[in-house]
Parts: sequence; C-alpha cells; structure tokens
Amino acid sequence: MKNQIIKKIRWAAVIVVISSLPLHLPAQRAASSQADEYTVQTPPDENTPPDGVKKKIEGTVTDEQGIPIIGATVSVKGHPDIGVTTDINGKFALEVTPRTILVIAYLGYNTQETRVGQRNSTYNIILKEDNQMLEEVVVVGYGTVKKSDLTGSVSTVGSRSFETQPVKSVSQILQGRTAGVEVTNSSGMPGAGAKVRIRGTTSINKSSDPLYVIDGIISSSGLDGLNPQDIQSMEVLKDASSTAIYGSRGANGVILVTTRNGQEGRAKVTFDAQIGLAAVRKDYDLLSPYEYALALNDIRGSQTISAADLEAYKNGTKGINWVDLMTRTALTQDYSIGISGGTEKVKYLLSGNVLDQEAVTINSKYKRYGFRANINADLRPWLSISTRLNTAIIHQENGAPSWFHVLNFSPTMELRDPETGIYNNDPYNIGTGNNPYGVAMENYSDSYSYNVNANLTLLFKIAKGLTFSVQGGYDYDHSPSYSFSSKLVAPGAINSMNNSSSLHRYWQNTNNLSYQGEFGDHTLSATAVWEISHSTDTGLSAGGSNLNNESVGYWNIGNAAVRTESNSYVESSLASGIFRLGYDYKKRYFLTASLRADGSSKFQKNHRWGWFPSAAVAWDIAQEKFMENQHILKQLKLRASYGVTGNEAISAYSTLGMLSSTTYGWGTTTGYTGYWGNQFATPDLTWEKTYQYDVGLDLSLFGVDLTVDWFKKRTVDLLFQKQVPRYNGGGTYWVNQGKLNNTGVEFSLSTFPVKSTVVWETSFNAAYVKNEVIDLAGNDFVLSANYSDLGGAMQIMKPGYPLGSFYVYQWKGFDENGANLYQKADGTLTTSPTSDDLVIKGQASPKWTLGWNNTITWKNWTLNLFFNAATGYNRLNISRFTTASMSGVSRFITLRDAYFKGWDYVTDKSEALYPSISNTDNKSYANSDFWLEDASFIKLKNISLSYNIPRKVAKFAGIQLTVSAQDLLTITKYKGMDPEVYSSYDGLDYGAYPIPRTFTFAVKLRF
Repeated sequence: MKNQIIKKIRWAAVIVVISSLPLHLPAQRAASSQADEYTVQTPPDENTPPDGVKKKIEGTVTDEQGIPIIGATVSVKGHPDIGVTTDINGKFALEVTPRTILVIAYLGYNTQETRVGQRNSTYNIILKEDNQMLEEVVVVGYGTVKKSDLTGSVSTVGSRSFETQPVKSVSQILQGRTAGVEVTNSSGMPGAGAKVRIRGTTSINKSSDPLYVIDGIISSSGLDGLNPQDIQSMEVLKDASSTAIYGSRGANGVILVTTRNGQEGRAKVTFDAQIGLAAVRKDYDLLSPYEYALALNDIRGSQTISAADLEAYKNGTKGINWVDLMTRTALTQDYSIGISGGTEKVKYLLSGNVLDQEAVTINSKYKRYGFRANINADLRPWLSISTRLNTAIIHQENGAPSWFHVLNFSPTMELRDPETGIYNNDPYNIGTGNNPYGVAMENYSDSYSYNVNANLTLLFKIAKGLTFSVQGGYDYDHSPSYSFSSKLVAPGAINSMNNSSSLHRYWQNTNNLSYQGEFGDHTLSATAVWEISHSTDTGLSAGGSNLNNESVGYWNIGNAAVRTESNSYVESSLASGIFRLGYDYKKRYFLTASLRADGSSKFQKNHRWGWFPSAAVAWDIAQEKFMENQHILKQLKLRASYGVTGNEAISAYSTLGMLSSTTYGWGTTTGYTGYWGNQFATPDLTWEKTYQYDVGLDLSLFGVDLTVDWFKKRTVDLLFQKQVPRYNGGGTYWVNQGKLNNTGVEFSLSTFPVKSTVVWETSFNAAYVKNEVIDLAGNDFVLSANYSDLGGAMQIMKPGYPLGSFYVYQWKGFDENGANLYQKADGTLTTSPTSDDLVIKGQASPKWTLGWNNTITWKNWTLNLFFNAATGYNRLNISRFTTASMSGVSRFITLRDAYFKGWDYVTDKSEALYPSISNTDNKSYANSDFWLEDASFIKLKNISLSYNIPRKVAKFAGIQLTVSAQDLLTITKYKGMDPEVYSSYDGLDYGAYPIPRTFTFAVKLRF
C-alpha cells in the first residue's frame, strides 16, 4: 500500500514539474496574485507600457498619520510584473514612461491609482485604511448594494479568507467563517454532505437547508460540482429583510455564490496543485485479540478459546485488528488550471479542476472533474452580455463501510473460509451484519453525477440609472448509480445487483427592471422582478437477486432469477413577482422595503399564492453633523428589520389523495395485489411561514469592524405530517399546524492588530441560538429515533424543548452486584426502569458556534491559523455503548476499558467505570445519559505556512509553496472518534465516519 502511495505522489510530482516549465507564451505572461507582491522591475519586452522615453520617479508611501508603510507594492497598471516594493522608510523608485498609471497596494489599506505626469518626478502617496472596505459592493437578492448602505443582516465570505486553505467543498468555506451559520459535517467520507443551518432549524418534517443561488440562478442540484477555487465571494442573507426577496424559498436563509470574472489586461495563466495525506485522527482503545480471547474465557468459560489459539493470539500469529485492516493513509490530489484576461469590453475566465480523493477506509474514492467558462462583454454602449457555464462529473467509487461493524467485530474470528473463500460471520459478538472486510473487498458500487449549470444575462441600459436585465438559467443533473453484492460476503448470502438513474432538469427565467438615482442628498433605488421556474425529475430503477453468475457484476439484469423495477416522474413550477424599494438621505438614514408573491404548483388552486413582505431601517450616526469633527468612528449604524418568508418544501402531489399498492395472502402463500389510501388529500394546505425580527449594530472605529445582531424567528403553520390511527385504516396527511421559535445573538469582529513589517489580520465570530418547539399540531410529544433493540426511542419532540432533544434514562451508578442503577420518576433507584422513567435531556444542535481566522504576513511568508468551535450540545454515543455492552446485536464487548475498568475486573468496586458483564440481570440501554456525552469542541481546522517566490527569482512565474494541516488538533471531552459527526437521525453517533487529519502540500504558479 505504501508503494502505491509513493507511486501516486511520484506521478503527481512529475505533473507539477512539467507544468512549471517555462513555455514562453507571450499572451500568457500573467499578473500574479500574492506571490508577486515583492517583484521588481523586469526588462522591457513587447508588452512594455506606452511608447515614450522612460524617466525615473520616486516617492514615499505613508498612512494617514504619516507613518511609512514598509513593503507596499508600487506597480504599473496592467503590468503587475513591472514594479517595486517600498523600503524600510516607505520609499520607492521606478523608471516608467509618462502617462503610465501606478497602482499602489498594501494589505489592510485601500488600493490607490495615480497617473505619472510629464514633469512631476516625486509622488507622495497616502493610503487610507481599508476598514473592511465599507464602500465595497455586496451582492444581495436581485442586485447589489454598497456595504455601507446595507440595512439588513448580510455576511460576506471573500476568497481571501480561505485562499491559502485546501478547501474541497462550499460547506468547508462556510464553516466557522460567518456568525449565525452552523455547519455540521455528518461524515468524514469524501464527498459527504454537511448540515447547514442559518439561525437555527425552522422546519420539522421538511428541509431546513438554506437556498443556494449561483450567479443569480437558484441551484436546485446542489453545490457538489462547484470548484471552491472558482468562488469570488459568498454572501449569507440572514434576516428577513434580506431573505424575503426570495419569498417561499428564503425561510431558511439564502447563500449567494458569486464566481470569479476575468479582468482587463494580458492573459493570466494559473496552475494550482495540492497533494494531501489523510489518516484517522483518533481510535477507540479496543481489546487486542489476546485480551479479547482472555475476556471471552473469563466471561463465557475457559474452553471458549483453546490454549493453542490463546497462545497464537498472544504471539500475534492469529487475530485481526479491524481498524488497521479497514483503514489506510489516503491520498488526495487536487489540480486546477485557469486562464483569464480580456479587453476593456470583453473579459473572460476559463478554469478546469480535477479532484481525486481517497477515503481513509479501503476501496473507497471520490473523484470530481470540472470546467467553467465565464464571459462578460459590452456589445454596445447600451447592451452588455454575461454568460456562465459550469460542468462537472462526479464519481463516488464504493460507499462508506459500517464503522459500527469495524469497531465491534471480534478480533479472534477467522476472516474467511480457506476452502470456499466465503467470508465468515462473527461467532462471538455481532449477531447481524456481514463481515466488513468481505463487504469492502467483494461488493462494489459506482455512483455518478453529470452536472451542467448555465446561464445567460442580457443587460439593457435604457437611461441613466435605469436598466433592464433578462436572465435565463438551466440546471441539469443526471445521476446514474450501479451496485453489486456478492454471495462471498457471508455464508448463505444471496448475490444481487441494482441499476438506478435519476434525471433532474430545472430552468429559470428572471426579468429585472432596476433604477438607481441621486437627487441632491437623496438616493433612491427600485427593483421590479418577474420570475418563473420549472423543475422536472424522473427516475428509473431495476434490480435483481440470486444471480446466475457474478462475472459481469451489476451489468446484466438477465442474470437475476428475481427482478424488480420501478420508475417515477415529478414536475413542479413556481411563478414570482417581486418589488423592492430603497431610499437613503445623506447616507445617514436608510429605508428598504420589499414584497414578493409566490405561486406554487405544489398547492391546490385556492392556496397557491403566498405573500411575503419585509422592511428595514438603518441610521448611521457617524454621518451626522455633530460627528463631523471626530476621526474615531468611521461607522456607527443601528439597524432594525422585520419580514416574512415561506416554505413550500413538500413533494409535488403531496396535497392529493394517493393510493399505494400492497399484497395480502388471504390465509394462503400467494400474494394478491391491492390498494389502500396511504396519503390523504389536503386541499387546504398552504405555506409554512417564518416571521423574523432583527436588531443590529455596525461599528467601525480604530480600525476595528464590529457587528452585533439580535434576532427572533417565529415559524408558524408548520408543514406537519400527521398519522391516521391504524384502527382507522392508517396512512398520513399534511396539515398547517405547529410552531417553532429560534432566538439568538450574533457577534463578529475583524481588524488588523499589527500593521508594520509584520501584518496580522484577524476575524472572530460567535453566535448563540436557542431553538424551542412551541406547538406540535396538538400532539403532547412526538418520539423519534426508535431502536427497539437498543432501548426504544432515543429522541423526543415536545413543546418547551429544542428540536433534537434526547429521551433517556438517568443513570445513577451500580448496585452491589455491578448492575446499572437508574432513577425512577419518583426519585428512587431501580435496575429495571420503565418508559415512565425517561427524561428529556440535552440537545443535538450547538447553542454556541464560534470561528477565529488569523493571517500573519511577514515579507514573503504567510501563516494562517483557523479555529472552529461549538459548545452546548450533545452526542448520544451509541458506538461506545455497543463496544462496552452486551445488548441487542452486540453480544460481547470490544472496548478495553469496559473489561479492565469494569465491575468484574477491578478489585476496588468504587473504581469501576463500567457495569458487570457477567451479571445476567444487568440491563444496559443506549438511551441512557451514561452514553449521552458533552460534544463541545475546539478544532484547529487549518494551519498553513506559505512562502512566495517572486517572479524575479523564478523568472518564468510567481510561485507560492504551502504546507498545511487540517483537523490537526481537537480539544473535547467527547469519548468518541469525532464530536462533530453523527450517523443517524439528529446527533446519534451510531458508527459515524470520523473526519480525518490531513497534511497537504501545495504549489501555486502564476504565469
């Protein structure tokens, strides 16, 4: 395995070296990014600035207090390879031709431009502090606005905050970088999704995922095909005044993704290569084969394991270490190439990406191939065109193994029958489930996704300040999947195969009439939008079992003796009318109001339309007259907003009465097909609505930008699915009943604590969210996560408690025989609790989420430290329960402490940490607070060190070399493998796949 990894790294190194060779393409002598900040003047070539006699100019770059800025870049516009950096006194000297435009830039300050005159040879430049660029343009729904003019709660995540980190998905960009956005990775498997919540969970039966909008087009097929390196910025719309513009789709928050554009100038060619090595960060301390054999003989009798086998386990000639057998050091290769440039009227960007990511478990891999083309063109003074095309192919090779089986299969069993080659079942512990190694080696699956996301926008400039845009977008996703299961995985196993295919097609047309004008001290903006969208989903599946042979795997369904097939068709449409008005007076007083009407085909005729208004006001006190003479506060803005958003996230046809087929034998062995009313018509069902209030403060002083928000989200008329009692025929139906509340506080801060030869940029954010169920459609409570073999329901929904609350017995120690003691409802203790003794305790979602990002720059070096934390939540550690208990399908223990620190082994019983496993009267329940653990954590999500090699040294390109580590350090009390992940329902660790620790080596070339 090590040789394979070495070979892969060798090939990757060859690719990097070949790509680094100087190709001398005149059109591709690109400007560099950070790697070129310290370049000096290069000899003139065919791309020398305008003809003329060069003259020497000199000058000084200082801040507003007159302090020299060391290391500022002074370069020629359009030719960033021609330039110098300021010395220790802030001085610079450069030879250029007259009329040349100089660009002066330094991290943490606004970039300035100045034109070189015919006579003047001395230029003293004063750079103003960036202050998080209050004048930068922020993307909002169906438009843009200056950051200083925002009235709503909008957070921006720019590419600078993650460009030195090897992120592989959009969720990794969001995690920890903006207040109020909770990102929980459900699995460490490559390509696995993440749970993203903006200001809490707002729905019970339907999705609480935010809406993703890529370059103005709603992404209906997910963001898996998007290369993070193509992202310029992401705006997170959080309060209702920002999200209500998306009406029925905005109840869970909106994330706007803006991809990169080409810039005017010569063609820039970039190449990025990353090689990563990942491994499991933390293991359970499990019994070795010899210790396991001793425990078996101790508990089940001395003849369970023979003396000869016991000796073999002791000297290591027999036995299985399941974790070592099922895991590996995984290799990740990530390559990206980009070409961008353009003229004043036409700008382009082309990029390609290849990601090949092995899982830390054997025989699993994730691949992604992507291509993007972005083109902007001014065809006429009154007409501009913009087009975006993104294509991706995703291949998931085999899925994740069952970590429950990896942790619990006996280390003293024989792996497979040497004569038949069939893998053995576990004779001592796991009563159900196939040998995990056999499953990984003999079964295989391939899942694909072919995705195309395209849009075209025509912008008509009708008059001064008045524009009309027509945008069309198309989202296509074809996802075929193939799987094969061999009869070799277990004795008596029946082989099978399955082929399935789903096809998703979505189109959107958006027509936007916008006006913006200034009238003295008054600024007015107005937007009117008419938008229609349509989605069609089809599915086809065919499978079979008891195959005649296994030679063709999943390809020939004719091999199957028993066959099944199904198909499906679903379509839905949405029509929307939108109006938004914005006004400000002297940039002091701001008002924004919007109204959106949505009509959905998912609801029946009289309830299809929903109305979603919003309003926001803001007052920037720093712009008042009485603040004119102070130079401390750059901004002191108070904000308040209110709005209504909706949720129509039910499946198409859910409001119609539907029959389902079933079979019944009528007392015979023959099944007869019949139909029953499984889904009942609900013609009065309408929109789920969320009312949100927000009060915020934006403060900028002494170079520190601070934002604080308080919010309350009240969701009413929940889309709630109720059960028809079985005595009345059974089935389900939808109602608009139930209420949820989410209340919280958000805090974010960004600043430059140090600005000298060393520049330290830091940003910190924190958010507190309290989630509470108010009403459950008249139900007193609803139980969930029911595992009859583990003790029953693990979780409960009940008014007055948060979603994801756990329903557990209260563990109170051991009795005199080592049996578990539990507290009854009346306060007494018992070894045999009943359902009346269950209590509500803990919650699955964090109360607090925090992120801290630091970038430190010194000369050509850049260090990044990114921390992520979550507190105030729990995980029900069923994985630890199964390794330490003899209950349900787990018939013996594998956890080392459960034996050596258990009641049966320790001499001093007061030191026992686990109950007796020899006491047959002992009762262990997974839904006990003994296994309910505090999962709060602090993670060093990324640490990276980069070195920039200037173009003057490398000659052919600017080079950035980076070494980094992800999930290097985790501080937590959680006893499982990873406090962040979960595998079942909401917060249950039942064999969850841990996030690995990864070391990454990267090179960036800027030609």
